[in-house]
Amino acid sequence: MLLYQHPERSWSAESVARELRISPMSAGDRLKDMTRSSILSKVPGTEGEYRYTPDPQMGEAVAGLAAAYSERRVTVINLIFSKPVDKIRTFADAFRLRRDDDDDNG
Repeated sequence: MLLYQHPERSWSAESVARELRISPMSAGDRLKDMTRSSILSKVPGTEGEYRYTPDPQMGEAVAGLAAAYSERRVTVINLIFSKPVDKIRTFADAFRLRRDDDDDNG
């Protein structure tokens, strides 16, 4: 969200770490992950600086996440920190077909 809110700015792992109060190593890892996911791109001619430049599909997804976060912050945070198995189970349960009690009798 930080880079999304400041698309005109270039960010290094150190500048992100300072803003978010996290380790530069963790920030650098996240910047690389987001580059692989087509959310960021490395700034040419710099040493490890990135800018928010998503492809259209990722840009829509990030904008949707930003809107959801502003409206339902706690829900989004809980989803982010929930266990992957819980997410998969919840999704699968939405499609589970349940038999009625009458189906057992005949």
